[in-house]
Amino acid sequence: MGGKNDGKEAERGFLAVFERRGAVIERFYDQADLRGRNGGKAVGDFPKPADFLVTYDGLLHYAEVKSTTSKTSFSFHCIRPAQSSAALRQARVGGPYVFYIYAYETATWYVMSCSDYARALQEGRASLKFSELKQWQI
Repeated sequence: MGGKNDGKEAERGFLAVFERRGAVIERFYDQADLRGRNGGKAVGDFPKPADFLVTYDGLLHYAEVKSTTSKTSFSFHCIRPAQSSAALRQARVGGPYVFYIYAYETATWYVMSCSDYARALQEGRASLKFSELKQWQI
């Protein structure tokens, strides 16, 4: 993967992995998706909890796909308020919410659970180093 980091390329890579695994994927359409489905015209939209709902191996989870050009860490600045809120609510009740993070510099996927995200925020952190994240085994 290469090119402009608008997140769409990472989403396509994420989808390809889960589609090969036979997962059921439901997409929460964002503004760009809705414009494309509406001939480029502006449409009303509302914040979404994540990019996808994924059912795989009998389990359902929220999946938010992020990408970064950083060489060392994932910054939380690109997590939208509705995504943060959904992830933190899931963390509070032990629910499943996973951030899938693609690092362009190393062409490596990482995963961050909502509980890891919540813990980092409680510690006052604004990012996590890749060395602190689990690599996603594709």
